[in-house]
Amino acid sequence: MSIPSSQLDTWSNPGANDSAMKTYNRVRNVLTAEGSVPQNKGKDFEVYLQGSYKNSTNIYADSDVDLVVQLNSTWRRNLSRLSAIQTSKYKENYPSASYGLDDFHDDVVSTLRSYYGWSAVTVEDRALVLDSDSLPLTADIVVCLQYRRYNQFNSKYDQDYDEGIIFQDRSTDEEIISYPKIHYENGAAMNQSVYGRYRETIRIFKNARSYLVSRGAISAELAPSYCIECLLYNVPSSKYKNDYQERYVEIVNWLVETRLSEFDCQNEIQNLFGSDSTQWSTSDAVSFVAQLVALWNNWYDY
Repeated sequence: MSIPSSQLDTWSNPGANDSAMKTYNRVRNVLTAEGSVPQNKGKDFEVYLQGSYKNSTNIYADSDVDLVVQLNSTWRRNLSRLSAIQTSKYKENYPSASYGLDDFHDDVVSTLRSYYGWSAVTVEDRALVLDSDSLPLTADIVVCLQYRRYNQFNSKYDQDYDEGIIFQDRSTDEEIISYPKIHYENGAAMNQSVYGRYRETIRIFKNARSYLVSRGAISAELAPSYCIECLLYNVPSSKYKNDYQERYVEIVNWLVETRLSEFDCQNEIQNLFGSDSTQWSTSDAVSFVAQLVALWNNWYDY
């Protein structure tokens, strides 16, 4: 028996957003207020949402809010796409910086602990965890540098680059690069191209994942939310039918028949599948899709 249309309709609805916005605004205000350490040092940085709350793909099961604190006055760059002449011009214009990621990370931690208390801020491998009674939600905060993948550089006033972020796994020293702003822009364009059906479809599949986890059919780690979002980004627009049941079947059948290993992330820069710690395993994706098939075919057995 197939998944009822009423269930898919329920799964398509967004979770509450007010708590996430309140948490984001309060943390941003603390970090950007006069007296914060980065502000006192005159550093150019920004604080913004990323993840499901930013991309409007949050479901009721989502709790922690993901924030980015990005230093812009210092950045890391990839010049591999530039010619030798353009590379030389870049280096002439931009000398090495003296204030780096470690300095910025320490200043952000210091500011948050000064305001919320030492025990409220936990430094984990890839993010800060801010858990305070004064905040509606726990905040996972990525402290990072701006990252620029250059496409062209003729001068400071004639340059082109893809903007991302770079941060460090403190346990392994691995440098992690992502493109949250491009991810958001591409997702918004995709959503518009399919008449607002993209984001609600992500919520349907994230809720289906949560349902499968709750029934013990898959592990919680098999299909991360980011990977589900990128998976669906690769699905042709023609599969996003108006009817929920038809849409679910069309998308899942297409995923069964296609070659997943060639998929890109939603940023269209990085590969979704591979052996890096930030990439998804093809076998895990195949297992997830197989469970989506089983869920449709055996709804009342779950």
